[in-house]
Amino acid sequence: MLPFHLADYLNQVNWAGQAVREDKRGAISEDLPPILKRLGIGGSAWLRLTPQFESRFYTWVGQAEHVRSACQRLGHRQARGISACRLLFPS
Repeated sequence: MLPFHLADYLNQVNWAGQAVREDKRGAISEDLPPILKRLGIGGSAWLRLTPQFESRFYTWVGQAEHVRSACQRLGHRQARGISACRLLFPS
């Protein structure tokens, strides 16, 4: 495990996606809003949830209805972290 904050990781992924190289099919436009804004994640919810991101979400992250749907398709009885999903990704 790398000693990396999730926000820093997302920014790194975004930065790498913006790189233009001959061996890549495309690149993320530099004109797009910051990655958290594109993901629809609110600032106050992000700040409340990120200190223990991995322990709150376990395996699933996303809008609650999408997490529930994925759990049903995969045969999981419960979606641990669903309340954190509702807080971070309001419908």
